Amino acid sequence: MGVVENMKEVADLIKKVGDADLYRKLVNLEGEVIDLTRENRQLQHKVDELTEALRMSKVLVFRDPYYWAEGDPAPYCSACWDSKKLAVRIVTVKHPMLSDQRQCPSCKHLYEGGRL
Repeated sequence: MGVVENMKEVADLIKKVGDADLYRKLVNLEGEVIDLTRENRQLQHKVDELTEALRMSKVLVFRDPYYWAEGDPAPYCSACWDSKKLAVRIVTVKHPMLSDQRQCPSCKHLYEGGRL
């Protein structure tokens, strides 16, 4: 059983006993625990993102105009990596009137004439 569930169980017991002041304090405490749990999840997500960015920074190599990872045939967007440390693969975009172009699906940067 988690902390929030335990606190709800204790709150129910306090409510049965009839101590309104203690019940109110416990409900406030429960709200704080929920806020801290949410913040913890957000911070863990940020740690995961930074860990992945650190790993990718050791793997990616810039060869104009893209970043490349050894063994990966797809290039990565230099605009996304340089500005936000996001490793986003470039995709080929079919255009009915023009020749195919390479584009980042995240920032929409077009790479015209970029070699692969």
